[in-house]
Amino acid sequence: MKRFRVHHILCTVLYRGEGYSGAFCENMTEQTNALRVHPDELLLLVTDTDDICARCPNKTADDGCVQDGNSVKDKDKSLLQRFALSEGESYTYRKLLSRALELLDAAVFLESCGNCRWYRQGLCSYEQWKQEAAEIAQL
Repeated sequence: MKRFRVHHILCTVLYRGEGYSGAFCENMTEQTNALRVHPDELLLLVTDTDDICARCPNKTADDGCVQDGNSVKDKDKSLLQRFALSEGESYTYRKLLSRALELLDAAVFLESCGNCRWYRQGLCSYEQWKQEAAEIAQL
């Protein structure tokens, strides 16, 4: 079963092939395409590194992040609580998107994504995320 980090509920919806490196982009593209093609596959929800993080150049040997220490993990824990999900439980991508669509608002999106370089570059927005997440979840 694939490991899936909580904040990736947000990242995977608007991912368009931009990334930190060729290896990271290859992996992220493969992972997001698989989620979209198989939205009912079970994923193990985690607040640590997952299959998407596997080729991230910012990943440290102890599965941390060189850029910001534990702030990514803190973001995951905050979203876990916000979406009323449980770490270590299995959910489908469709269920995760449905839960996020129900409980995410623009303020929480900004809190979670406001410091992301892709958000700052205008590559994503709450409205755009909401529309595409609904299409993927087929709601």
